[in-house]
Amino acid sequence: MAVEQRGANAAELTITRVFPMQIRRRGFEMRLVIQGTRAPAPLVDLALMKAIARGRKWSDDLLGGRVESVLAIAKREGVLPNYVRRLVRLAFLAPKIVEAIVIGHQPPELTAKALTERIELPLFWDDQERVIGIS
Repeated sequence: MAVEQRGANAAELTITRVFPMQIRRRGFEMRLVIQGTRAPAPLVDLALMKAIARGRKWSDDLLGGRVESVLAIAKREGVLPNYVRRLVRLAFLAPKIVEAIVIGHQPPELTAKALTERIELPLFWDDQERVIGIS
């Protein structure tokens, strides 16, 4: 039986590199966030942008008198009234947060589900930016 020995004449070379990284959950997906000097290409979260757009439209419909209630929007859209209420809040996001989302520079853990269900948004924009982690 031949035993393989590794030495100076080995045909394989193993290179190991250590770098700081984090694994973050983002909805159903996992993201590997690598720290370094180069920023990765931004990933625009279309679901998050759609949620903000719907929230703004529904808020405009309510404020403009085009619909009389959240219940009317829910019936028109075929969704639950609670869902409409959660998305309407997004119409009042700080402009810096919306801009960061549009260019894909939001924190990796910021998803539509997190923003509408898990994060309690303060009223003041400065406080919102602090809570979300966008400066």
